[in-house]
Amino acid sequence: MKNKLLILTGLLLPLATVMAQDNDRYVMITNPDLTSINREAPRSTFTSYTSENAAIQNNRKDGTYRLSLNGTWKFNYVEDFEKCPDDFMKVDFDDSKWADIKVPGNWERQGFGTPIYVNTSYEFTSPAHIAPFWKKPNPPYIPKDWNPTGTYRREFNLPKDWDGKEIYLSADATKGAAFFYLNGQFIGMNKESKTPARFNITKNVKIGKNVISVQIHRFSDANYLECQDFWRLSGFEREVYLYAQPKVHIQNFFARTPLDAQYQNGIFNLSVDVINSNESPMTCVLAYNILDADGKSVASANRKCTLTSTAKVEFDQNILKDVAAWTAETPNLYTLVISIKDENGKILEATSSKIGFRTVEIKDKLLKVNGQAITVKGVNIHEHDEITGHYVTEELMRKDFELFKKYNVNTVRTSHYPQQERFYELCDEYGFYVIDEANIESHGMGYNLKKGGTLGNNPLFLKAHQDRTISLFERDKNHPSVIIWSLGNEAGNGINFYTTYNLLKQLDTRPIQYERAELEWNTDIFCPMYAHIDQMIKYAVNPENDRPLIQCEYAHAMGNSLGNFQDYWDAIDKYYLLQGGCIWDWVDQGFLEKDKDGNKYWAYGGDYGKIGTPSDGNFCINGMVYPDRTVKPQTEEMRKVYQNIKFINFDATKQTIDIRNDFSFTNLSKYDFSYTVTANGKNISKEDFKLVLSPNATQTIQLENLPSTEAGPIEYHVLFEAKIRNAEPFLPAGYVISHEQYSINPLEKASAGRMTPAKIDETDTQAILSGNNFKAIFDKESGMLISYKYNGKEYIYNQQGLHPSFWRAPIDNDYGAQLPKKFKVWRNISEAAPKAKDFQVTTKRGFYRESNPNGVPGNRNGRESQVTYSVVSCNYDYPEIDGTWYITYTVFDNGVIRVNNEFIAKKPKVAMIPRVGLRMQVPVNYKQLTYYGRGPWENYCDRKTGAFIGEYDFDVNKMYEPYLRPQENNHRTDVRWFTLKDKSGAGIMFIADNTFEINASSYPMETFDSGDDIYNEQPVSETTCHRHINDPKPGEFVDVFIDYRMMGLGGDDSWGALLHEQYRINADQPISYGFSIVPFGKKTDTKSLIKQY
Repeated sequence: MKNKLLILTGLLLPLATVMAQDNDRYVMITNPDLTSINREAPRSTFTSYTSENAAIQNNRKDGTYRLSLNGTWKFNYVEDFEKCPDDFMKVDFDDSKWADIKVPGNWERQGFGTPIYVNTSYEFTSPAHIAPFWKKPNPPYIPKDWNPTGTYRREFNLPKDWDGKEIYLSADATKGAAFFYLNGQFIGMNKESKTPARFNITKNVKIGKNVISVQIHRFSDANYLECQDFWRLSGFEREVYLYAQPKVHIQNFFARTPLDAQYQNGIFNLSVDVINSNESPMTCVLAYNILDADGKSVASANRKCTLTSTAKVEFDQNILKDVAAWTAETPNLYTLVISIKDENGKILEATSSKIGFRTVEIKDKLLKVNGQAITVKGVNIHEHDEITGHYVTEELMRKDFELFKKYNVNTVRTSHYPQQERFYELCDEYGFYVIDEANIESHGMGYNLKKGGTLGNNPLFLKAHQDRTISLFERDKNHPSVIIWSLGNEAGNGINFYTTYNLLKQLDTRPIQYERAELEWNTDIFCPMYAHIDQMIKYAVNPENDRPLIQCEYAHAMGNSLGNFQDYWDAIDKYYLLQGGCIWDWVDQGFLEKDKDGNKYWAYGGDYGKIGTPSDGNFCINGMVYPDRTVKPQTEEMRKVYQNIKFINFDATKQTIDIRNDFSFTNLSKYDFSYTVTANGKNISKEDFKLVLSPNATQTIQLENLPSTEAGPIEYHVLFEAKIRNAEPFLPAGYVISHEQYSINPLEKASAGRMTPAKIDETDTQAILSGNNFKAIFDKESGMLISYKYNGKEYIYNQQGLHPSFWRAPIDNDYGAQLPKKFKVWRNISEAAPKAKDFQVTTKRGFYRESNPNGVPGNRNGRESQVTYSVVSCNYDYPEIDGTWYITYTVFDNGVIRVNNEFIAKKPKVAMIPRVGLRMQVPVNYKQLTYYGRGPWENYCDRKTGAFIGEYDFDVNKMYEPYLRPQENNHRTDVRWFTLKDKSGAGIMFIADNTFEINASSYPMETFDSGDDIYNEQPVSETTCHRHINDPKPGEFVDVFIDYRMMGLGGDDSWGALLHEQYRINADQPISYGFSIVPFGKKTDTKSLIKQY
């Protein structure tokens, strides 16, 4: 790189004297001690205003000197370090041929360079070791020749009324080593990417036209501490602007606002750093005023001081009686107004900040807020926008907060860096606990303490660790929502983290956590990631443990996941030291793209870049919501499990329910309660009630008018709900904040009565059973029902009748545990053409019991008589698993077919089965699905507590959950019956003997299957072939699975954890289940068909 600038820290040298050798810039960006040049010391979040009223409004527009530099800049991009433009900082440099780029916004999302997603490695290393990628990291060095660089330029006009003020440039987040120039002069450099880089440009800026230039190098030594599990992007990620302050102004302040020992009165301590930039001393009055929510002053003080340069002003402690304390449930805020006046009382500067009085502590081995233990119902959040990259607007932030509130999230961990300043203001206002994390992760260097291992124990990076920690603390220290400091993430432990822990302890009283400290002394909370439930319980019951366990990451929500989430919280609710955790993570990190046909899809790792580009595939797709913030079925599961009002211990006989208030600070008097009784899925009665119940208390409620608990043909359920009475932020009046469903009585279907057997005819290859407007044809070789006609309509597509199936399209958790390879035998036998053994068509005799109270004594259900059945049976042998499937069809004259199944594997080589069921395909015109079971969203045996029993209707074309990488989706459990109808209303009904599980979709299973491996940890290659939401295509049929069961999803992690035992299907246990197929014509009351056949 030619003629680059060598700038010595603290010096602004004339342009002509700073031209240096080619390697000077490289030396600067590979020196971890050189974290910045001329950067202002980090400070708390505030805006300078010209009046107290403007400060109170704090809209960052009125009564302030602020000039946005957001918008369109000129932009030059090069991949090679040596090709960076020279003299770009000169005022008269011709940038007319440069491209345009939007600021903020990552340049990789605007057509420049390559977005790279890797999890634990560095974006400039690749296992392929194809140039320009390195094979392994070598801190603090980075590739010298290949360092993608973006150079920005724009003009701005400085208003005349800014003259005589101190003027600053702020770039609130710049990803890459950024060198700033103004009017041809170097003004500063910054490497850390997620806190504001501010520079005093008073001596460089002028009234009128100015030219600002910024050059950003994608790689520097800072990358070694920013190895987070997210897209590796570059450029301006947050706002860029100028602001001005008077010569005498506030530089920083710290408002400490704990409660007293009784958690009743507020204790207020304020220190303010003030600076005088004038050449002569100045006497001024520094004052504060605290306003309550109504704008009434509740405390104030002032201090006269004479300033020569800088001073720290400490105010006397102030006690505020009976304050309205801040918690996430009760986000009561006060407005702190700080002002500087001259000796004549004229306002020189004013600012404000929202403050909240609260105490956060570890007490009695628990994390407590205001003396009460809380539970952390949290998520991890990355900055992600499907279009812009890491630039997130306030509108999108508010959408996240709305969803947090609606889905019962109370805590956010800022993984793995500080969020933008507005984020914390909104958390203060709307009520969210924040685990605030420093921008430190060196995962790619591992955790070994030896030399050359973790950077957490490498003194070369000590200053960088300290700077990042102090930047976090200074900026966010006044926010009541910040209840825990986090030292970083997956960066090993060692001297650097011992130092930053002690540093924060000297500055603040809030608890500090760090996952890699495990149970060492430099963490106040044991905050493991992905601890299994048995490990959590083992920790909780050990009396030697002295800290709460709050998982910093758990329930890895990759793809179709979040299984066994209720089980986590059953343990958390039971054991003393367990206080929750933060799901990984909130939003799928997919980028919106279009295919050649204009269809939208979301891209993930490995979808960009040339051969050799490192990638961890779709491992960035593990959000509770989609990239556009559409919710998923697992979002609903989280909502249910995280709810703070529990309806427990339902007793249908006594007609009672216990209501438990799991809030820590909220009385349930603010909610409206109801319970609704359903009969076979239809509402038949509703009762409303109110409740006054203190936090952490339980009350028994006597219910009225519940149906009988006797078994019968009508199945009753009761649904309990708690609703918002008065609208709250993001929560409209009437919103259901908590709900639960219970069964009142067991179902006992009425008998279908005596039915005439179907007529039997046979050929060499087929068995034909027929009756009144009905014909069923069985193929003797396959044993399959290949044609099923009723009233002239065919219900089997392309002869694909019922046949055993043991496979599902693998989900991400399956791939993580390598189940597609380990369980391949189940795929193979499912894909093989069915070949029947012992095919038989017989007439059998049996007995039928009539429902007659006057029947023969000894026959409990009535008189017994002899009947005849037409039966088709066969079995399927699977020598690969030493197993046999036995299937029997009992066929009646009216078209009803009774199906019985038994599966036995004597000595299976593979002990677990993905699914056990029957598959068939129905013509596509039978696309209207109605079912009675759990819904309305998809559910699985280990993720169904948030899906309630009811009757639901769907078009099978919409039975597709668009996981970013296609996989198993839209399953339903605890299904009593379902129908498939055409437009006329005719169709077929499937009625379970007890219950079954189903999939019914116009998308065949194969279109969701990505094969044996998805090669997530492989760099881009010639064979890379990722699948996306636009790849599955509907077929000309409805793909139907009628399952005994499908195995669960899993939810502990996505890289090897097996299903919990209770959610597996073990092949060594005999399995049997049955159901009936009932055809019907148009205008048929299908409910009348729900009987025991």
